[in-house]
Amino acid sequence: MTDDIEDISKRTDEISNRINELGTKSTQILLFLSFAMLSVATLETIANAPTAALNNALSWWKLALFPVLAAILPMKEIRWKKLGWYKFIQWTRVFLLWSAVILIVVGACSFFNA
Repeated sequence: MTDDIEDISKRTDEISNRINELGTKSTQILLFLSFAMLSVATLETIANAPTAALNNALSWWKLALFPVLAAILPMKEIRWKKLGWYKFIQWTRVFLLWSAVILIVVGACSFFNA
């Protein structure tokens, strides 16, 4: 019985560490999006920059903000040290980050076409 509790506790700690890593990745992606949006704003001030393509890239990057911000939310506190909840958070964050990355890549393609 105590072995099961220790195993669950160890697994919960492992998933908790992974959730923290995913949170760190979220903040790194958010930082990238900040610089990407700033570069679009800077390029739009140049008179001969193609604003339609830049606005398209900016739109995709704005959409990418939502999954990134959702992935940063402090969700572990809702059900502290519950293995099932932590697994749910882990896979939710993985899904949200992959969604954001896909939106960022689409925006980057539009940006490089500008």
